[in-house]
Amino acid sequence: MVTHSVETTQSVAYMGDQGEATVEVVNHGRSIHEEHMLAVRRNVLATDTAMRIASLFAVLSDPTRLQVVYALLRAESGELCVGDLATGLGRDDTTISHQLRVLRNQQIVAMRKVGRIVYYRLVDEHIRLLLELGMTHINETTTSSKETEALA
Repeated sequence: MVTHSVETTQSVAYMGDQGEATVEVVNHGRSIHEEHMLAVRRNVLATDTAMRIASLFAVLSDPTRLQVVYALLRAESGELCVGDLATGLGRDDTTISHQLRVLRNQQIVAMRKVGRIVYYRLVDEHIRLLLELGMTHINETTTSSKETEALA
């Protein structure tokens, strides 16, 4: 294994969400596999994209919001009103309304108004997939942990 000390400054052009950009990169450290380090540089996730994805996951990191999203995912009609969500989740209307506003601002849920009643639904299939993948992952992790404990 060869370790290369790397302390360089170079300009790197990449194509981000907002078009091509050039970033000056300063390297302080060591690269063990130069080809891997260069591949990482070529495939860097644009900062603005990383921030938008992180914001989505941050919104979904709240347990109450996840319960709201899950309830909407499982709703027979595909939508629920605030009162039904609040009562079903054992929370007050104000808490659920606030969480729905946060989810709406992040374009996770959409609303429609019928008179004084507001109905919410998930915006698209992507949100369903994220939640289902998350649930699949934690179930695999839980199963894997139990199997590891059984072997110990």
